Amino acid sequence: MSQALCGKDAAPAEDVVGAPRPAVTTATTATTAATATSAPTGAQRRLGQSLVTGLSDVVCAALAVVLVGPAVGWPVAAGAAALVLVTAPAGLDGYHWRSAPSVLDDAPGLIGRGCVAALAAVAALVLADAPDEAKGVLLAAAAIAALTLAGRVCAYTVLGRLRRRGIGLASAIVIGCGEEGLRLGRALRANPDYGARVVGFVDDGPAPAGTGAPPLLGPLDDLPDLVRRHGVDLVLVAFGRRGSAELVEPLRALGRLRCRIHILPRLFEMYDVRRAELVDGIALVRLRRAAFRRRTLMVKRVVDTTLAALALVLLSPVLAVVALAVRLESGPGVIFKQQRVGMNGVPFTLYKFRSLRPVGDEADTRWNIDHDSRLGPVGRFIRRTSLDELPQLWNIVKGDMSVVGPRPERPYFVDEFSRTVPGYAHRHRVPVGLTGYAVTHGLRGDTSIEHRALFDNLYAESWSLWLDVKIVLRTARQVLWPR
Repeated sequence: MSQALCGKDAAPAEDVVGAPRPAVTTATTATTAATATSAPTGAQRRLGQSLVTGLSDVVCAALAVVLVGPAVGWPVAAGAAALVLVTAPAGLDGYHWRSAPSVLDDAPGLIGRGCVAALAAVAALVLADAPDEAKGVLLAAAAIAALTLAGRVCAYTVLGRLRRRGIGLASAIVIGCGEEGLRLGRALRANPDYGARVVGFVDDGPAPAGTGAPPLLGPLDDLPDLVRRHGVDLVLVAFGRRGSAELVEPLRALGRLRCRIHILPRLFEMYDVRRAELVDGIALVRLRRAAFRRRTLMVKRVVDTTLAALALVLLSPVLAVVALAVRLESGPGVIFKQQRVGMNGVPFTLYKFRSLRPVGDEADTRWNIDHDSRLGPVGRFIRRTSLDELPQLWNIVKGDMSVVGPRPERPYFVDEFSRTVPGYAHRHRVPVGLTGYAVTHGLRGDTSIEHRALFDNLYAESWSLWLDVKIVLRTARQVLWPR
């Protein structure tokens, strides 16, 4: 093992217990509480495109089951209906604004995903020596997919009429009073077929006079409050008075609000329109929902608990040997406890094997202790091999940490870095971890805190279960073949 296992922090001093909680974590927690208890935005109150599409899919699937059930069998028909519903894009996926929903856009995804799922089910039935049921699945899936597409033609026709009557329009704000932003505002205001109603602009200066655009609601720093106050469904990011880098912080502050963000990319004239929503020829790209808003995060918790519990059992002989070696070198107090900052700025007690000989109640806030005179041979070895981090498996079982995530830091340094490093506080949007994205890029020990925060935030923006798997595998490679 090596420091790569746990992304060894820059040798944190072990005698710092009970350092004051940083102001940033208090602010983060307060913001979280305020947004969590805020009233639902318009996406939860209005008739949206996904509701119309979802109801259409369910009704058509039920109708298809009734029609083909007697021919292929009710269980087969019901299973095929479930396959189509699960694989249907732009259906029951929560609120998802589309400027011009089209069956022609839906058909490739619906047919392609449905075919893959149906063929997988057929293969399983053939292997189970049930060829008749396999034929029934194919027939039922084809019928249900055809009815689903026909249903969407009707659904989108109804949706268009509702939009023209002002029903089900998403409430939107446009960030940026530049030429493109004003063009967006005018187009959405003039054409309800796009499905959005612009309530105003957000920018750090007044809109040009005589533009006929919606009003300026306030500056960019007030963005979260403006979204809550106006029940905003959509935040459309155009070109304004701030540069792209200065938009990151305000947009991240919307992570816990029920709104979707679409951005106008640079060189949008060259963008692939198949991956964007078009408004008056302007391409808008939807940002992913924050990781902590996705249901798969619950799967991450289950996997974390299972792996950590299994590792504690399998590594129990190693834990016992290390504990004995630490006891012989450092005396009583084999397990060292230290306060760290976890998800949403909530502090927790982190467990490690003690690597320093204790010297009373010394309060040390040093960043590096690699040359501390209290560091004996055993302590040096378990730090170098990351064996001192193994008790954190219990933190994972308890729910304080995850297997993969930003490395947790002490409150003193969280406070310091949050004041001096851009974006550092936002890394606490996801659970902290035993290893992380920054670790696999060599950012451990005395390395750049700015770069660590950058990679931690990239992980938070891009999180997926597969990304966690890749990080674990890369960490294992670093452990087995350290550079």
